[in-house]
Amino acid sequence: MRNRHKFTFIICCAITDMIAMIIGTVLFLNFANQENTGWNGLFLDKMIPITILSWLFSVSYFQLYKIDVLFNLEHFFRNSWRAFFTQRVLWHIYIFIFQDNVLYFFGSKANLFQLSFLLSYFLMSRILFTLVIGQIKGWVFKRYTVAIWGFNKTSIELASHLEANSFFIHFVGILNENSPEEYTSNEDFSLALYQSIHNASKENINELYIVSKPDFISDLNYFFELGDKYCMRLKFIPDFSSISKKHFNSSHLNNFHVIKPRFEPLQNAYNRLVKRIFDLAFSSLVIVFVLSWLYPLLAILIKRQSKGPVLFKQMRTGKKNEPFWCYKFRSMYTNVGDESEQAKKEDSRVTPIGKFLRRTSLDEMPQFFNVLMGKMSIVGPRPHMLKHTTDYNGHINNFMVRHFVKPGITGLAQVSGLRGETKRVVDMKRRVTTDIQYVQNWSLITDIKICFLTVLVTLKGDKNAF
Repeated sequence: MRNRHKFTFIICCAITDMIAMIIGTVLFLNFANQENTGWNGLFLDKMIPITILSWLFSVSYFQLYKIDVLFNLEHFFRNSWRAFFTQRVLWHIYIFIFQDNVLYFFGSKANLFQLSFLLSYFLMSRILFTLVIGQIKGWVFKRYTVAIWGFNKTSIELASHLEANSFFIHFVGILNENSPEEYTSNEDFSLALYQSIHNASKENINELYIVSKPDFISDLNYFFELGDKYCMRLKFIPDFSSISKKHFNSSHLNNFHVIKPRFEPLQNAYNRLVKRIFDLAFSSLVIVFVLSWLYPLLAILIKRQSKGPVLFKQMRTGKKNEPFWCYKFRSMYTNVGDESEQAKKEDSRVTPIGKFLRRTSLDEMPQFFNVLMGKMSIVGPRPHMLKHTTDYNGHINNFMVRHFVKPGITGLAQVSGLRGETKRVVDMKRRVTTDIQYVQNWSLITDIKICFLTVLVTLKGDKNAF
């Protein structure tokens, strides 16, 4: 039941989604012809192939129809909307490039009817899919039964995960949950496990997760062969809860099982390439269309109010703990106070134009040149001065984790209200925790979202910007 019904459900979703995308394009073409806007006929003829290709790219990138061991409904919904909006962006880019009448297009009936239809479809279809997937178990005569043996912290977390995602499996729980027995030797453990596998086979368990301390597992081959005899899939999960309270991330290097302290999406070369392309595109647009006129204007204002260079450069800590020159518009008087001292509220070192630049974050604009040179990223942990890196590294154990990725012009911590002066170590700990959260959960969508939030926070005004 696990694979057959899951595969059928996913295929049905994929087919209906593709049909809906095509119907949406057909509606667009019909209304476009009725409006008689004089659009290029060759342009319109290619709309359906473009729709299909852009949708296939979107669902492939977000792995919308990926068939995993477990089916996570929340991820399915999230990736559905991500794929939909990505396809819309690609579709509109095609129109922007090949069609002259772009402004009319956005307000045309053809576009409005198509968008309304697709939004309604995705909303209703996901509600319907939720109802269907909730009833699938009741339609199946012979269910794929999964259980856990071993009662500990790891098995409880595993049970919670299986229970929350058991749409295509029948999860019966932890078999020895109520057993008070504790094992003091490998022999006692092996005997109890042997008896449990035998009993599980009588209860028609198809897949059994065995969660135990690595010390107790002496002969995996014996138990795997025993499971094969009972036509039962056995899966061993080592319980590390007794030696660490943290969650590990594991992977494989050929036949070697590798345990890592955390998952880092940017360890993947493809993800780094995607992020770099985004950085290059974004920074190039800002430099060409904004800094080309903003730089000389601010340079004049800065020079008129105080002597000194237009740009202020300071050595900051970058990726892999390597220092680099970080550029900013100068917002302070020169040769006044200690440059390594953090800016404070009502700081006397700040010039009048500097107050405006810091409040609006315009002083950070030259860092787009740092991005173009590959020293920084658009989004990432903010770079600190070398002295602060050394100081905080001595007080916060995982402080240097934030330097596993390139520093950013903006970041998750900044849009989460953790910007500005850090008077206490606990303030920096909160910022570091947020930065590590970004490192562990990076995605292109996250970067785009943080960019939008940065603009909103800047327009709204940040009380910590001074």
